[in-house]
Amino acid sequence: MSFKRKLLYATLFASSCLISTTAVVKADTTADNADIISQSSAESNQQAQSSNAVEKNTGTDVDNAGKIDDSTNNVIQDNLQSTQVTQDASQATTQQEQSSHSDVSADGVYSVANITYLYDANGTQISNRALGPNTDWYTDQLHTLNDGFSYYHVATNEYARSSDGTYIPYVQSYSGNATVVYQKGSSIHDFQGYGNKATYLGNDLPTGSSWKVDNHANIGGKEWYEIGNNTWVPQDYVVINGGQYKDADWISGVPLIAQRPELPNGCEITAVTMMLQYAGANVNKMQLAYEMPRSSNPEYGYIGQPWDSTGITIFPNALMHLVERYAGSAKDLTGQGFDAIKYQINLGHPVVTWNTLYGFPYHALVVTGYDQNYVYYNDCWANQTLQMGINQFINNWNTQNRRAISY
Repeated sequence: MSFKRKLLYATLFASSCLISTTAVVKADTTADNADIISQSSAESNQQAQSSNAVEKNTGTDVDNAGKIDDSTNNVIQDNLQSTQVTQDASQATTQQEQSSHSDVSADGVYSVANITYLYDANGTQISNRALGPNTDWYTDQLHTLNDGFSYYHVATNEYARSSDGTYIPYVQSYSGNATVVYQKGSSIHDFQGYGNKATYLGNDLPTGSSWKVDNHANIGGKEWYEIGNNTWVPQDYVVINGGQYKDADWISGVPLIAQRPELPNGCEITAVTMMLQYAGANVNKMQLAYEMPRSSNPEYGYIGQPWDSTGITIFPNALMHLVERYAGSAKDLTGQGFDAIKYQINLGHPVVTWNTLYGFPYHALVVTGYDQNYVYYNDCWANQTLQMGINQFINNWNTQNRRAISY
């Protein structure tokens, strides 16, 4: 074999060995990786088995949770059923209570003459509560039980038997005409409702207008008149013509004040002073003589000075502001009939009238009462309480166009 051929074989053998060695190295590496992969797979299998175990346990917990939820649902359903039963029982009780009595609205005064026992809404007597004798109580409800007994509601959760007292509603039927007698050219408010329920809705009634009255209510000593559907006016600026008046009525305690010597021509303001003092005003004749307005027209003020010979007179319209300031209200009754005087006397308010007496063209009196035959008055010129036949008085008053003022 030639040298070249031997060299070729040697080279081929060496290359073969090199290739085999490289393949082994790669195989070893692959084997090692396979071991790692095998180990990872084993760990994964263990984790999977653990996961399956957990899932099984979780499945058991879910089952248990389902059992707990079922138990809870049973409890909730029991509670709901119990609540429904309670509500049904409550509704039944309420319906039974409602069916055991009837209520009717009231608005008036319940009066008792003797000690009167009190009861609760079920008709059970309250042991330590009673109404005193000769007392009046506001009531807003008549409460009637199925046993036939009726009770007036007189305090919070307290009732008095209707048979133990007398009930008088505030609203009473009435007939007449309410005439607005406020200042000329002005108007007054009317109200929805009466007394402390009265609400002003923006409507006004002009002075001189008259309104038919259907009902009246006396609240706290003040008269209210219904002139429309729940439309009311208070007594303050109206008189009632064609109404129901007492056959005879007097006001006692009106002070008698002499106009002389200080005010020889001041009968009007002296008479107004008597009226205002009776109304509770702390005034005197000289104070008011200075306060009353002055004018060349008696409709707007006094002509001249009441303390000397320049004084002539002043008419009701010019005194309205002064009277309202001290009495709280003022009424110009000029032109009204004798019914207006009766009405004012029935309210307990004296009336100053303009008459013709003692040779004076104007003289003012304070009317304090009347009966079927006479009119009674305080006369500041005579400084006496006098009387005049009713027809004579009306005829004399007519000479002054029936001028008069009150509050």
